[in-house]
Amino acid sequence: MSLNEDNPEQLNIGTDGKEDAFKNFEGRTVEPPKKSKYGWLSYVLLAVAIGLGIWAMFGIAKDMGETQSFGSVIAGSDWRFALVLLAVILSILFCDWMKYAVIMKTTAGRCNLRTSLKVQLLGKFYDSVTPFAVGGQPMQIYYLHKKGFSGGISSAVVLIKYFTQMFCMCTVSLLLMAFNTGALSGIGDAKWQTTILVGAWIGIAANLFLPVMVLLFVLFPKFSHKLASLFISIGFKIRIVKDKEKAMAKAYKTVDDFRASFKIMSHKPLNFIALIVLCIAEVLLRFALPFFVMKMFSAFGAGDGGFQTLISVMALNVYATQSVAIIPTPGNSGAIESTGTIAFSAFITGSVLSWSVFAWRLSVYYIYIIIGLGIIVFEFIRKFVRRRRQNRQ
Repeated sequence: MSLNEDNPEQLNIGTDGKEDAFKNFEGRTVEPPKKSKYGWLSYVLLAVAIGLGIWAMFGIAKDMGETQSFGSVIAGSDWRFALVLLAVILSILFCDWMKYAVIMKTTAGRCNLRTSLKVQLLGKFYDSVTPFAVGGQPMQIYYLHKKGFSGGISSAVVLIKYFTQMFCMCTVSLLLMAFNTGALSGIGDAKWQTTILVGAWIGIAANLFLPVMVLLFVLFPKFSHKLASLFISIGFKIRIVKDKEKAMAKAYKTVDDFRASFKIMSHKPLNFIALIVLCIAEVLLRFALPFFVMKMFSAFGAGDGGFQTLISVMALNVYATQSVAIIPTPGNSGAIESTGTIAFSAFITGSVLSWSVFAWRLSVYYIYIIIGLGIIVFEFIRKFVRRRRQNRQ
């Protein structure tokens, strides 16, 4: 049931009637991600963005009321909800890990849990340190290929996860935003309320653009072709698109990838259902995480901290996250800390607001950078030790 990482075998993919679907992915070459001699600059900019974000969240919270030291906040915390928060964080990690395990089992007929875990963590790390989260997928495909998976299998695993995750995330976000339009009213600042509201709908529209266009191409191919041609022609005229034919070919390739991905998963319906359940569970837990941070810090006090508050906090999380979706900094750092602080001020202010936002970002973003750096350092040391041993021999 597992793939030997030390002696990986090339995987056979023509099973379970999925040959036609896999033809869409096979024949793809996998090259190592290009390294720039100025790559270190991106890490400097990331550190600056994170630093500015943390400075902003504490500054905004201080303007809203008296703040407490970290020791005072910890002293007033509820350790029971600290355990609940830890369970939520681990559940998010587990759900994301199992997505890759399910997809690898479906596409390759086998998987290695250690490989799927590392694919998840590498993807999270490189998404976290690149603008618009574009670095994770190429690194994941390259890593899978190094472990013996064909270029087609490697691409299929990553793209199936992307398409399913994007549809589930957008669906949950849209529902929470649509049915909680008044969640931002507690901010008390009409300008910020309007800014976050408008920004969130722009962000969700940007995230929905690709899934909606793919569905339109599948359901209404002639109409979608004309619509895509119109958009690409406009982009060409204003010099955003350099090559119209290449842009159209890329659009059709995206649609073909989606069709092939869906066909592959449809041959294992139970696995497909499990993947969707894992995606929805992970999204819901991620959006709910700030609520458990606030409960841990006793942020609600004697006020209402029940189910309705949970849903409202989840909606605020979506509004804050989507409102900065088009900000090009890695992980939307700098902007999301500010909008998150303002959004969550609808329920808590001053003393624990800044620490709550910091704990939230640590749990869903900073932690993956820390883990990723740890993996990079570990791999560097392991390769160094291996070379030393080889030289001695």
